[in-house]
Amino acid sequence: MAAIDWAAVNWPNVVLLSAFAFVAAFIGSLVSFNRRFLGAILAGLLFAAFFIFWTYYPHGLSLPQMKAT
Repeated sequence: MAAIDWAAVNWPNVVLLSAFAFVAAFIGSLVSFNRRFLGAILAGLLFAAFFIFWTYYPHGLSLPQMKAT
């Protein structure tokens, strides 16, 4: 098994996607009224919506890129 090259990790992208996942999970848990399965489904759908908006919508913001190794 190869070791992870921590210097090659795109940290801003990791932080951004982690924030999307956190917000999606938080909103999903609030909307589902403590129903875990429904909250998980809503969190997944919200994360997909955030990710699609960030990646494909022409909003003019700079997107994180892969670092060249």
